[in-house]
Amino acid sequence: MSLTKNEIKFVKSLHQKKYRDSNQLFIVEGEKLIQELLSQKQYKIECIYHTQDYSITEQNEAFSTFLISKSDLERISNLKTPNKVLATVRFKEEEDLDLTKKKLVLLLDEVKDPGNLGTIIRTANWFGVDQIICSKNTVDLYNPKTIQASMGAIYEAHIHYRYLLQILPALKAADYILTGASLTGENIYQTSFKEKTALIMGSESHGISTEIMQALDQAILIPKYGTAESLNVGIATGIILAEYKRQLP
Repeated sequence: MSLTKNEIKFVKSLHQKKYRDSNQLFIVEGEKLIQELLSQKQYKIECIYHTQDYSITEQNEAFSTFLISKSDLERISNLKTPNKVLATVRFKEEEDLDLTKKKLVLLLDEVKDPGNLGTIIRTANWFGVDQIICSKNTVDLYNPKTIQASMGAIYEAHIHYRYLLQILPALKAADYILTGASLTGENIYQTSFKEKTALIMGSESHGISTEIMQALDQAILIPKYGTAESLNVGIATGIILAEYKRQLP
């Protein structure tokens, strides 16, 4: 079947944040991400659009499926090379924070790049971190580039958007050690991490904000051995999480 102009316009509009927010829908593309989407429980699928060379093995009355042409998929896709299938998915309802677990919580202070956010979500999943608190100015979770970079890890993560300065007292009251990555911090390989660590990673260009730096219990540093000016925030997060898990497997 061919999509109408209005249907194409509607799906394409979801590539923009304001329309995602107003419709409470986002887009997932590609065979692998769709297959994982079909097997998860957190997100509700609204509709799946697929070409003839994609077979949906799981039929579900909870969502609609549409067989479309490759040219229509190209029109609604955000990828340079569309991959057989695209789904519209409903936003997940806002969750309460769970500060009772004895494990690391990850906080992101104004991370702006959607690819970095997706990479951080994927990396956090690898190390068993399932609760991420983003500042209100962190890039949109449902940005298509974030979804792609997360490689399906978004389906398992519990991600909250909050004003970080308002969350820090609750973290401290729950016995979390506020730990921030900083160029002036203590070498992570000489740092003893506590189970209940709240790891704060700052923006790509400015790092952690001054107000949050002042609230930290400890600042940590990844030692530098070469000449590169800085580390990508996704890479830096992975290095710190790896050291945390080495100490507290």
